Amino acid sequence: MNKSFHPLEQAVDRIEERFPGVPRQQVILTRLYFHILPRLTGYLNDGMKEYGLNESLWMSLLAMYACPHQSLYPSDISDTLDSSRTNATRIVDELVRHGWATRIPCAADRRKIGLELTQQGLELVESLLPVSRANYRALWSDFDPEEMQLMEKMMRKLLARLGG
Repeated sequence: MNKSFHPLEQAVDRIEERFPGVPRQQVILTRLYFHILPRLTGYLNDGMKEYGLNESLWMSLLAMYACPHQSLYPSDISDTLDSSRTNATRIVDELVRHGWATRIPCAADRRKIGLELTQQGLELVESLLPVSRANYRALWSDFDPEEMQLMEKMMRKLLARLGG
């Protein structure tokens, strides 16, 4: 086990000694997610840093790229990233500032502003897709297809349990 996780395991074991009945495996599984998340974010951000991107910006660009006409609403970014509307606004501002996206008025509702991938954003996405794919392949290279399938199934089950 990773040495960064060892102190937590020791703490759980000491609590178990003093107060038997700790659901050790459930606590360990839960805390593993908290240990993995910042490292996973760092790994993904490191893979995009040299291009002026972070994971949130990259996923937002991909969300636009995947849409018809490469456009969507900022609320779609919020939904895709499962983040706040405030964070989506910050992301949109940054995408526009870099010239990767542009704000467009909504023809159906003048109160809404859409977001569209610019030619520069389109070229960036298409040039970085191989880089992103290589990063994901490297990240999961120690797992066989069956393990990844099982892990996905279990994580989806946990997400559903949490109301997601």
